[in-house]
Amino acid sequence: MRLEIKDLHVHYGKIEAIKGISVVVNEGEIVTLIGANGAGKTTTLKTISGLRPVSSGSVIFDGEDISKLPAHDRVRRGISQAPEGRGIFPGMTVLENLEMGKYHLKMKSSEINEDLEKIYSLFPRLKERATQAGGTLSGGEQQMLAIGRALMARPKVLLLDEPSMGLAPQMIANIFRIITEINKPM
Repeated sequence: MRLEIKDLHVHYGKIEAIKGISVVVNEGEIVTLIGANGAGKTTTLKTISGLRPVSSGSVIFDGEDISKLPAHDRVRRGISQAPEGRGIFPGMTVLENLEMGKYHLKMKSSEINEDLEKIYSLFPRLKERATQAGGTLSGGEQQMLAIGRALMARPKVLLLDEPSMGLAPQMIANIFRIITEINKPM
């Protein structure tokens, strides 16, 4: 098993946002959290990423309890997230946004270029717009950029929060095709 959430409880002050959920994600699986607005989907992903503290329960990744690890250590271990609302850096170029996905890794420029080419093969539009400010991209292009940036971290687990929010039906189909493609074994 790659990721396991055991009896997870998360609070915002005195309000319990997550009330004892448990989930197992095996390697190669695509798992979807479905629920109404306010059901705790984003909070669950933020907790897995280390952006929200665990009140009780645990987050197990590759057999290790990471519940107390800070977010940057979780990224180093292989958990990456494309946040809800895309969360790109609007004043930075597409290329600079993608490079931020590698910020924590010490890599040779040849490895970074190799990863950039993989992202550009998944999202050719990003290559066309590499020098353009991220904030000037369309909603679908910004979503591609957020996913591409998360992939630059070479994750073992990729968390996508609302990857189709606000997108046209054709773009939604394209995003889900790419999600299926990146999940295939290399």
